[in-house]
Amino acid sequence: MPRVSVIIPCYNRADLLPFTLDSVRAQTFGDWEAIVVDDHSQDKSLEVAQRYAREDSRIRAVKRQTDRKGGNVCRNQGIVLARGEYVVFLDSDDLLSPSCLEHRVAAMDNTPDCGFGVYQTELFVKAIGDRRVLWNAYTDSNDLHRFLSLDGVWLTTGPIWRKQALSQLGGFDENLLSYQDWAIHVQALIAGIKYFKEPIRDNFHRFGYDLNRQLCGVSNFHPDHLNSREELFVKIFYDLQAAGLLDHEMGGRLAGLFWWLAGQWQFQNVRAADKVWHRAAGLGLCSPRQYLEGRLLLRLYCLRGGRRVGKLIQRFCPLHNWPSSNHLYKTPVGRTEPDAASSHPPRTDGKSKQAHLEAKS
Repeated sequence: MPRVSVIIPCYNRADLLPFTLDSVRAQTFGDWEAIVVDDHSQDKSLEVAQRYAREDSRIRAVKRQTDRKGGNVCRNQGIVLARGEYVVFLDSDDLLSPSCLEHRVAAMDNTPDCGFGVYQTELFVKAIGDRRVLWNAYTDSNDLHRFLSLDGVWLTTGPIWRKQALSQLGGFDENLLSYQDWAIHVQALIAGIKYFKEPIRDNFHRFGYDLNRQLCGVSNFHPDHLNSREELFVKIFYDLQAAGLLDHEMGGRLAGLFWWLAGQWQFQNVRAADKVWHRAAGLGLCSPRQYLEGRLLLRLYCLRGGRRVGKLIQRFCPLHNWPSSNHLYKTPVGRTEPDAASSHPPRTDGKSKQAHLEAKS
């Protein structure tokens, strides 16, 4: 059986999938399998994956088996098929550095009490090195606090998971239309799964353009996506409550998420914005005064609009936890972390040299 399974959901990536699979085949660690789960692409993505599977028996190409579609469904199908002890998720347009799997597997072997380990991601648009910016930086702040402030510390390809930990979490939430990776990482932190972080850049995320050279993420503002996000935030509220983590600080950050979502709605539907903010009040995340002040600001924007009211909306937030980040997309490569290819070899004394073990956030 392979030690690690690389799961690659794919939809209409025939032009970029070869680069992704080539980066897996170029690994210095050879005991892997790659599972491409095609989401019924309309181009030749499946044919590309099948050609690679014929050339390399470690690669499998399968179609999504259920009527429900989406990246989460494909990832969960990949988890079921995975034979490795460890799992890495790789989007079909992203890349791994050659020593990525070698180092990650060694680090996980050396930290048997950890359910996952986290590595840093470099952003690029067309070729590695054309942006020279990290997805995010590590700080001393609580990781769960950062995620709840939309300051996602790591991205989908950043972690290596024990398959057992993914089973504990129940896989990815297939009801979500967006924020899928953010959700499972928050879920893992709430569950208190022990993990480590290494300041090593070993994967590359294509950020900014799709195959048609259009900006990515536009669909995130579709009403269906906003409704899906609201239900996600409500679920997180109850998960935090059940875990005994819903203190004043967590409540304030959740209130900030609902206010941020109301702010997204107010550009297109002020009634929907009111509904989101009313739901936050119903959960006890804001005081009656904060609720009324928030509704007033949303109404003012609807009636008057303009930059001045928009700035007031950003400045108003319960407990001053407006979701924001000083590090997301803003940390230059090379300032704080080594490249995996030039980093230390994995240690075998029970700890990874630069690992920072973290218990429940």
